[in-house]
Amino acid sequence: MRTDREAGTYALRKPCILHALITIPKTMTKNLFKMACAAALSLVSFTANAQKLHFVSELETAHLWRGLEVSKGLTFDNDVSISDNNDHFRFGLWGGMQTDGDYKEFDYYASYTHGGFKLAVWDIYNFSDGIYANDKAYRIFNYNARTTGHFIDAAVSYDFGEKFPLSLSWSTILAGRDRGALNDKNLYSTFVQASYKVYEDEDFVVTPSVGAAFALSPEDGSHATFYGKSAGVNDVRVNVTYKLKIGKHPMPVTATAMWSPEANKGYFRASIKLLDI
Repeated sequence: MRTDREAGTYALRKPCILHALITIPKTMTKNLFKMACAAALSLVSFTANAQKLHFVSELETAHLWRGLEVSKGLTFDNDVSISDNNDHFRFGLWGGMQTDGDYKEFDYYASYTHGGFKLAVWDIYNFSDGIYANDKAYRIFNYNARTTGHFIDAAVSYDFGEKFPLSLSWSTILAGRDRGALNDKNLYSTFVQASYKVYEDEDFVVTPSVGAAFALSPEDGSHATFYGKSAGVNDVRVNVTYKLKIGKHPMPVTATAMWSPEANKGYFRASIKLLDI
């Protein structure tokens, strides 16, 4: 997820429903109410079935997300979630922390998966350089549209499977800290991505991808998005994963090279998955 937090572009937020109902437009309030009802019905069905707990822990030299370098140093990522036995519905918490404390992130998410189709909604809250979580306006329970540190991201994706290893995704920020320089409306910044696994054997997997960002409701005279100063291709990357095993325990190591043509920047990251249960 997570989650890239370049100064002036990447700041995340999420919504306390009660406060959000007071500060967001009526149409969005109705939509959120409908979503909440649907989620409640799903929870009833979910709790009636057996559940599974999941825990994933990863260490990475930097956190890269949608063309942004969110953290600039050694970072621990942890994901704790619960799902039904068929792993269709999942509810979880995701957290990231740079070892020097400069970057921290605390997210909530819910997802639905069926076959290659996946729908996910994230409430993202983080702080990095230039984002002051100690300021009253930026605290975790503040969901005021103009000052919140949260943003709500909805993503839909489809994985075509092993015979045709293409994955496509579309993600749009629905509310929160995505309001442009004037802070007077949501930009609905959108990120689309395509990835394709080009090679896999017993030891390695190679997956290149390309992503682009644009705003569905840009400010007049501006093409800026949550991810940068202009719309366009902002995430071109190649992931090379080595299927490391310690005894019988898989601990895959991934090297990632990422370029952002939009920002004219490039980054390299190495990561290791410590635990995935």
